[in-house]
Amino acid sequence: MLKFFASLLALTTLAAVTAVAAQADSGAPSWGPATPNFNLQVVLRPVDGATDIDVWVRDLGPNHSYLLQRAVDTNVNHDCTGPSWLTLGKGLVPEAIATDETGTGRANLFRNLASIPLGTEFDIHFRVIDATTSADVLESACYQYRVSQ
Repeated sequence: MLKFFASLLALTTLAAVTAVAAQADSGAPSWGPATPNFNLQVVLRPVDGATDIDVWVRDLGPNHSYLLQRAVDTNVNHDCTGPSWLTLGKGLVPEAIATDETGTGRANLFRNLASIPLGTEFDIHFRVIDATTSADVLESACYQYRVSQ
């Protein structure tokens, strides 16, 4: 399962590098001082059967709320066609990511994954949506995962 989370961290970070910040201020630099250049970073860590999801977004609309969602596709072919987006949060309770006056926001979310059997394979992708309008703001590419230890 640990290998799964390490792969998810690496691939999600790579996906974030290619994400587009639709809400970025055109008068400001497109990337801040952080390295690598990204607008969404999701760090997943296993914690007692749960996954700690540390989310950091930047260059979004200031003083606003956003939601992190994921969708899985059990037809494993590197083509995420699963239409069922799940809003992530504190366990089963969705939690918003609030940005500050600079458009930066952080949230420490978690999800219990203990019920997913080892060896399960699926395609997965993430997106950040505007909590008010549900408009897509950031979206990752599609990745294939196999749950392992």
